[in-house]
Amino acid sequence: MKRAISTLVLAMFAIAPVAPAIAQSSKQINPVVPSNGTSIQALVPKGWQIEGKVEGDLNGDRRADTVLRLIQTANSGGDRARMLLVLQRQPNGQWQRIGMAPRLLLCSNCGGMLESIQIKIENGVLLVDQLRGSRDGTQTLHRFWIDKASKRLVLIGQDVRQFDRLTGDATRESSNFLTGQKITEKYRANKQRTGTELVSRQRSTVAKTTPAIETVNIDAI
Repeated sequence: MKRAISTLVLAMFAIAPVAPAIAQSSKQINPVVPSNGTSIQALVPKGWQIEGKVEGDLNGDRRADTVLRLIQTANSGGDRARMLLVLQRQPNGQWQRIGMAPRLLLCSNCGGMLESIQIKIENGVLLVDQLRGSRDGTQTLHRFWIDKASKRLVLIGQDVRQFDRLTGDATRESSNFLTGQKITEKYRANKQRTGTELVSRQRSTVAKTTPAIETVNIDAI
């Protein structure tokens, strides 16, 4: 009996930054999305609905582009997949798909009690900020912009913060794929237990690769 209780207690609190209780944070999906349409709704695939929408200028043409956060309308397993769809308004008034991320967003109920998804556009950069976990949490910020050569949305930066809400310990890794620079910082709770303090900071390098948004997978974190 004691062994069974101990096992149960461990199972309740042993939630790693990528939680073992959450086998997969995104769902493997392959929806058919039109490349262009006369309206935003015309580009929403069957079986999906708009959960959120953000507008901003991604390509500097002074016309507002639109980023859609889509979610499946129904799923027999309970958890519903999410997908990011980036649309650009054309001079003729039509909408063109310039980016689609089928594995970037947390699926519904996949982020634990901390689940949060924030999307915004700042200075031509698309920011996707996601939080998941319970006692142990992981915050992931992806940065995308339009590559001038390929005219595709590509990943240019990634910040990953892993933290323990009980002890205050945290690690933050910030990678810039344009410069090839990476900064790793470690934090701990201060003596007053009112916040955190920096313990160490290290600089290293990463490959200068900018993958397309279509290939970015939240489960790779």
